[in-house]
Amino acid sequence: SDDDGDNKDQPPASTSTTIVSSLLKLTLVPFHKSLLGSNPVLSPEDIQRGQLPERNLLEHNPNASDEIISFLRGFNFELKSESGAEYSYYAARPTLGICALGNGAGRVGGGGGEKSPNATAEKDNESSTINTAVSNFGSFDIELISPASTYQIARSMPSLGHVLIRETPHLYTTAVKPYIQSIVDNGSLSWIKNVIEVRKEKERLLLNHDKFVMNVDTKWRNHPPPLTTPRKEWYNHPSTVDLYCLGIVKQSDITCLRDLRKEHVPLLKTMEKEGLRAIRTIYGIGE
Repeated sequence: SDDDGDNKDQPPASTSTTIVSSLLKLTLVPFHKSLLGSNPVLSPEDIQRGQLPERNLLEHNPNASDEIISFLRGFNFELKSESGAEYSYYAARPTLGICALGNGAGRVGGGGGEKSPNATAEKDNESSTINTAVSNFGSFDIELISPASTYQIARSMPSLGHVLIRETPHLYTTAVKPYIQSIVDNGSLSWIKNVIEVRKEKERLLLNHDKFVMNVDTKWRNHPPPLTTPRKEWYNHPSTVDLYCLGIVKQSDITCLRDLRKEHVPLLKTMEKEGLRAIRTIYGIGE
């Protein structure tokens, strides 16, 4: 609840309910299509195109959402890191006591695997399938975005196809730049300000220069958990084969590569020099 002690005696401002959309991304579950089925949804754009996108090629399964929830109940979730904004990352590990296929177990997460007297044979088979998947496939990673914008949800859907656009200076000025500015104006990039000011993602900070910061990028999935792993253990860590760091300039007028000019060359060279030095010091990696 967002209420504090001073507001407890105040009547509610409105009787309407606020619905918050969240996006849960299972990043390492290669078997999810066959296990969890599909809930195809046609967008207005899909209908206008007159053809089904990739996500609609799977047979519709009206029970897919319930099966996903049942599947997730078979895991414990450990926070690995969070962005300080809407992003957080978890390691999902199987709950102890997951039953094997064919032993009459109930649905995962059902409190000890006790079977409901009213369970049907279809539900038993479904539970056995999910239990077996949890046992066989072990841990995976999860990214949680909450609250999630319509844009974030749409961006995570399967691709509806690709279009190659040649961005001319005119197209950038009339279309791309206004679009970028709209993202800045609506506050969607507040997480960048939080990172630059080191109010968030402190555990991921590698370098705080007066012109820029460099962090462990959240896309570096196999990096040791920054929240719980001492930095001395990052040195020569096996995950450095997938090294992925993020540099963010502190100049608010640089929004993309198109904004770079010759006067920014010294900044870029400093980022390269100091960034590589920090990587060598923290991870033991040469140039």
